[in-house]
Amino acid sequence: MSLQMLTRYWLLVLVLVGYLMAPGLSKAQAQDQRPAQPAAVVVVLAGGGAKGFAHLAVLRKLEQDRIPIARIVGTSMGAVIGGLYASGLSTDDIERVVGGLDPSKVALDQLNRLELPSRTRAYQQKYPVELEFGIKNGGPSFARGVSDGQRFLALLQDLTAHVPPHIDFNDLKIPFRAVATRYRDGEMKVFVRGALHLAIRASMAAPAVFAPVEVEGETYVDGGLVANLPIEVALQEGADVVIASYLAGGTDDGKAEQASHALVIANRMVDILIRQNEKRNMALLRPQDILVAPQLQDVGFADFNRAAEIVRRGQVAVAAVNDRWERLQVGWDRSVAQPASKQLSFDQREKRIVAIQAKGNKDVSQQYIQSVMSPLLELEFSSVKTERYIDQLYTSGFFDLVSYSLVQQQGDQYTLVVQVREKPYSPHFMKTTLGFSTELAGVTQFSAGLGYRRPWLTESGLEFSFDARLGTQSELAARLYQPLSPRWSLETGVVLDRNHLPLYRTALDRDDVSAQKLSYFNQSLQTLDAQLVYDYERKANIKWGLTSSSIRRTFDTRFDFLGESPDQSSLFKYKGVKTQLQIDQLDSLSFPTRGFFVNASLEQGLSGTAYRGMRLSAKLARSSGPHILNAGLNLARDQITRACDKCQSPSQLFLGGFQLMGAYRMGQLSGTDLAHVQGTYMYRLSDGGVFNQRTYVGTVLEAGDAWNQGDQIRTRYSGTLFVAVDSKVGDIYLGAAKGSGDAYNVFLQLGRRFSF
Repeated sequence: MSLQMLTRYWLLVLVLVGYLMAPGLSKAQAQDQRPAQPAAVVVVLAGGGAKGFAHLAVLRKLEQDRIPIARIVGTSMGAVIGGLYASGLSTDDIERVVGGLDPSKVALDQLNRLELPSRTRAYQQKYPVELEFGIKNGGPSFARGVSDGQRFLALLQDLTAHVPPHIDFNDLKIPFRAVATRYRDGEMKVFVRGALHLAIRASMAAPAVFAPVEVEGETYVDGGLVANLPIEVALQEGADVVIASYLAGGTDDGKAEQASHALVIANRMVDILIRQNEKRNMALLRPQDILVAPQLQDVGFADFNRAAEIVRRGQVAVAAVNDRWERLQVGWDRSVAQPASKQLSFDQREKRIVAIQAKGNKDVSQQYIQSVMSPLLELEFSSVKTERYIDQLYTSGFFDLVSYSLVQQQGDQYTLVVQVREKPYSPHFMKTTLGFSTELAGVTQFSAGLGYRRPWLTESGLEFSFDARLGTQSELAARLYQPLSPRWSLETGVVLDRNHLPLYRTALDRDDVSAQKLSYFNQSLQTLDAQLVYDYERKANIKWGLTSSSIRRTFDTRFDFLGESPDQSSLFKYKGVKTQLQIDQLDSLSFPTRGFFVNASLEQGLSGTAYRGMRLSAKLARSSGPHILNAGLNLARDQITRACDKCQSPSQLFLGGFQLMGAYRMGQLSGTDLAHVQGTYMYRLSDGGVFNQRTYVGTVLEAGDAWNQGDQIRTRYSGTLFVAVDSKVGDIYLGAAKGSGDAYNVFLQLGRRFSF
């Protein structure tokens, strides 16, 4: 082969090799020219109650700069904000809905009286102390937390209704992780799938504040105990850049509250645990990571009404690290289209409820739960309607947590699964009552009592209750209650009631207002009754029944009454029928700001002592801002045929005391007929914090009298100035009053209100 031919051969080989390699070179060059992939940005949101609204400033900054979020990791309030945002809610919606919460009602489950069953509201009159407890395993048992967290759970379920019941959190609009603490061993739990609302609620179960949550057989409490700023969780799954929103900025751990009592010490121990795990996690931050730390040291856990202010402080903190944001944006090609958001439209599917299943109940019958939810059967699913009946189950008082889920049977047919958790002391429910009342030169009263209820003795809902009270007013009562349908029920019981009552000279000389006591007498009442009850949608109830009563009155001293000395002891007995109508729409029993109340009853003796008793009480409440007006009316008559002229009536009516002619002592005005009207003006000094223990100052203007049949009514007047607290342990008030004929009074009331 000649040199020329050899040269041509190698040239051909080089051309072929170059041709074959050209595509690879072009691909490599194209790869070199491709813009760098954006960093995987993981957002970490800390716990901290209402302070968590500052997280919205971080999320809005990322939206503004069009920086996609690879994943959100949240603890407690960080899980609330992060989980809702990851599910598709906007920052504006989160601020509006969560920031508009009344923490006493939603965060702390403080119930309005109108939400309670009629029997529960009646029970409040005997037991105003809200603490309920029971006996379990041989010892006392109490609620799992200050709040059950039920209302917040219901809100979360409603806000995430568009999310499938059991979902991989990677399939949300933004992948999400919720951090909680496993109760049995204190280990960290990172929720990556399941029911989104339950995962969020488990993450925010702050010890002693919110009750723990059970998920798939495990009990969980607040994730802040193990990782309040869960940077470690973000790094475990990979994160090029971590943006951590930290809520303890500006706090000074060296200025802790003095260890004055056990609750302060316990709260400080929890705070120390949280601060230590936060420091451990912040030590994991790298140079490229961003820490946003707003100044929130003066913001309280429940300051939800300061949402807008907290967001602004978050914006200031975001601006303070603006240089880091700029470095994050370097090389970011904003012209590149953002990936399409995942659409979660579970709430838009056609879903018809064809069956209802109860889970978690032990003492409460499944039939009861199904009957409450039964109006939903064969209807298209609605989260709003479902929550209404879920709330009815919760306000029944048997459960501390109620939730639901949907399980598809086929096509558009679904089973509604209602998950309940009975109160830890169920089925034994106990409450206490305490009361003290005193007035100037009048009657001092005190009592202490215990109430016990044992519902669900049978599948049909038979309930036994027992009341015991000792003091100047004593009581022993046992009752049985049997529901017949959602609106009809039967009640029967026996009551032994004993009062220590004063007899004032006013009862003899109606012109005398000196409040001179002639005697004390003991009045014992024994009653056996059976009643049929109709309850109209928790608004009103009507009772029809039979009653058998025995009244014994014993005087301590002899005195001249109507010209003769009465018997030292009297006994009256009768059997009869009784009808009662009660409409209770007041938001507070003693210091209402809105609503109305009507109680009308008629009792007719059929044998024994000829007796007819009539009662009418009414109250109307209206308010405008801190100004509250109440108007009240009381009318009553006892028609009694006396066995002798000198015998006193077995059932006298009494006036005297706060809002019952306050210028007169309790029981100072008495007789067989009674008429009384009152108008009360109150000015609200304080909302009473998250527990709504409001403080008022006010005045009462009254007119009325009590007199005996055959006498003429003599209208008396009274004016009262008072300060009061509508507290969780009952009425607290101090008042001074002046009335007709220079009558005057000063009185103090603590706890359960007394009346004759």
